[in-house]
Amino acid sequence: MTDVTDVREPTVEGRPAVLGGDPVRAADYPRWPVWDDRERELLLGTLEAGGWWQGDGHAAADFADAFARYQSEEFGLALTNGTHTLEAALAACGIGEGDEVIVPGITFVASATAVLAVNATPVLVDVDPETLCIDVGAAEAAVTDRTRGIVAVHVAGAAADLDLLTDLCARRGLRLIEDCAHAHGTFWRGRGAGSWGDFGSFSMQRSKLMTAGEGGVLICSDEELRDRAWAYADCGRVKGEWFYHHATYGSNLRMTEWQGAVLTAQLERFPAQNERRNRSAVALGDALSAIEGVRPQFRDERMDSQGNYCYVFHYDSDAFAGLPLRDFERALGAEGIPMGVSYPSLNHLALFREGNFGPRLRASAPTQDYRSLRLPVAEHAADSTVWLEHRLLLAEVDDVLDVARAVERIQRHAATIVEHQGGGS
Repeated sequence: MTDVTDVREPTVEGRPAVLGGDPVRAADYPRWPVWDDRERELLLGTLEAGGWWQGDGHAAADFADAFARYQSEEFGLALTNGTHTLEAALAACGIGEGDEVIVPGITFVASATAVLAVNATPVLVDVDPETLCIDVGAAEAAVTDRTRGIVAVHVAGAAADLDLLTDLCARRGLRLIEDCAHAHGTFWRGRGAGSWGDFGSFSMQRSKLMTAGEGGVLICSDEELRDRAWAYADCGRVKGEWFYHHATYGSNLRMTEWQGAVLTAQLERFPAQNERRNRSAVALGDALSAIEGVRPQFRDERMDSQGNYCYVFHYDSDAFAGLPLRDFERALGAEGIPMGVSYPSLNHLALFREGNFGPRLRASAPTQDYRSLRLPVAEHAADSTVWLEHRLLLAEVDDVLDVARAVERIQRHAATIVEHQGGGS
């Protein structure tokens, strides 16, 4: 672990910014996304080549293959976004009407709506209280004779327990799809996230660790599964057959060459960014661990590196004079710390509570009673975790440690902040 005692200055004095004091951070953290002349060069080359879609070009496909190799996998497919990568993976695995797929409660809604998109039932289960990733015991308890797969989400880049998950799926004959939207650069025991299951699904949306504004990559090692997923993404076409031979149902989920060009440049600089983020995250974890009432997301020793889509820590309001989470987040943001926000627990979304499934699941009703479902760990995590933007981890370590200084300052003045907020501020 990094020794932060040599880099941390004395605790910042003065009133918190939320009470009118000067913020801890006078300067902003590094911008996101990051780009330079390399993106311009590759975009211009795509423009001049004239092959702007994957049928005529090679930028998107080449990027997907290079990214798959980076994540320890053989095949990569360049698709429209991280929602469609999940949908194509499920379709390639033959999952559909009447089937169940287990999904964790803390994740972006797409992890579940992709299941709905193939007319299967998402079965929501609770998460581990330390990592916020799927609770493997809860997943196994939810397996029925209709269960066909598990979507395991690597939350904020922290890997779900891939040893337990792969064992469970092997024993119960289940497909494992890794939702790696947060996990570019996450490695578990020497292998990249996404290379442990049947598929690894990555998002390249603007906020992600590698971005072309939108986009997604699906990785796998099984050539037959790869071809099924591509057929689904390429209008039901069959590899090597006539262009207008559509053998199966499919959609149009192809990434453009423009996105492939940008992502090629993004991948070139990513390893150095990933190393810097990991170094910063470890140092910040050490600093925050010394503050009562704050507990960093658990970093499993089996992870060689963590993607760090966000930096997440648990917050105990009792150690901050009862300051509610949202007020704490506002106070931290006022100190110049770039803030995100936790996902709500999926069972609290109107989509599930009210059964707003649109054209999905009409032939067979969902097998889970979402209206009465309780996921206590996920629900508590949604109300007690702080999510910081990953761009701050690209700063120098001492600048990153301003997060801890801001937390300490807020804690010292928490009672006054509570009183001030209660006074109608």
